[in-house]
Amino acid sequence: MSQNFIEVDSGKCVRCGFCIIDCPTCVLEMGDNGPQVREDQCIECGHCVAVCPTEALDNTRTPRAEQKPFDPAELPTPEQAACFLRTRRSIRGFLDKPVPRETIDKLLDIARIAPTGGNTQGVRFHIIHNKERLREITAAAMAWAEQRLDLAPHLASMVAYHRATGKDNVLRNAPYLILTLMDEATKPMFRQNGRFMLTYAELYAPMLGLGSCWAGWAEAAAISGDPQTLGLLALPKGKVVTGAIVVGIPRYRHKRIPTRHPLEVTWVE
Repeated sequence: MSQNFIEVDSGKCVRCGFCIIDCPTCVLEMGDNGPQVREDQCIECGHCVAVCPTEALDNTRTPRAEQKPFDPAELPTPEQAACFLRTRRSIRGFLDKPVPRETIDKLLDIARIAPTGGNTQGVRFHIIHNKERLREITAAAMAWAEQRLDLAPHLASMVAYHRATGKDNVLRNAPYLILTLMDEATKPMFRQNGRFMLTYAELYAPMLGLGSCWAGWAEAAAISGDPQTLGLLALPKGKVVTGAIVVGIPRYRHKRIPTRHPLEVTWVE
C-alpha cells in the first residue's frame, strides 16, 4: 500500500506532535516538514486528524471531511453524566408493542462506534423479532441451562420457576433479541468488541424510549455451541455469537437508584 496517505499543510502545522502521541500504533514521526509516516501500520482510527488543533493534517484513509466537529461545551457536566450512568437500569418487562425499525437502526448506529481492539470493528448485528421463534429460543436456552445448574447459584431456581410457570425468564417476552456476530476466525480477544457495542446500545437505549437487558443465558447457550439454540438463531454462515441483549418499550420506569458494593481500589506506587 502507498505510504502517501498522510497529508500535511506545513503552513498550518505548529509541530505540536499531538498526532504522533495519539497514534495507537506509532505510525508517525516528526520530519523536517511536520509529521510523516514512519511505518505503515495504520489502523484507520482517524485520531491523527481528529486531534490536530490547526487542521494541518489529513489522512486519506480517514478524511477530515468525513469527521464531524463538536463543541466540548455541548457535553454534559460531570454531574449530568454521573446521573445518566447511574440511572440506567436493566429492564425485564416490556410492552407488547413494535419498535419502528428506524429506531432500532438509530440505536445500533450509535452502538457501532464503540471502541474495538485495534480498531478491528468487524461486528455484525443480528436481530430476531418473531414471537414464536423467541419463545423457542427461551425454551432451548432453558434446556441447555438445565444441564449446567452449577454455572450460577440462582440458575436452578430460575429453571424450576420456568418449568413451573412457563413464564419467560430468559428473554423476558421482549420483542427484539439483538445479537452481535463476528467471523468464526476472529481471535477470542477481539470477540469482546461485540460486548463493547452492546454496552453502548444499553446506555443509549433510554434516550430513544427503549429498555434493554442482557440476554445472558441465550448468549451463553449460543457461545457454547448448543445446536438447538444455534439452529433457532439462524446465523449467517461463518459467524459466531459474541453477545446478546433484548430490547423493547419498557412497561415501567425506575424511580430510585439502587446502591452497589462500596468502591474497592488497589494502588501500586
